[in-house]
Amino acid sequence: MKLSNFFNYALAVIAAYGVVLALPMVIDFVFDTNLELITIFWINIGVFVMRAKRMNVPTLDSRRIDLGGGLRLLWWSLFWPNYLVAR
Repeated sequence: MKLSNFFNYALAVIAAYGVVLALPMVIDFVFDTNLELITIFWINIGVFVMRAKRMNVPTLDSRRIDLGGGLRLLWWSLFWPNYLVAR
């Protein structure tokens, strides 16, 4: 993987995190809760579970900053408890 592809991938995931964490940040500000920290913790566990279980998840396009692909990746990581159940 070329360095520019890595930066495109990393920037897409960082931008997707920013979009996903905008609503919990506003809720934290208004109601003085810890929802943003809980959301960060939950998504990171989901990403770890998907990597550990080698899930077939949607991949990002590394030739450009793929915000849609980053959002799909985080959307899949929200449902990580479903991946622990044997089917």
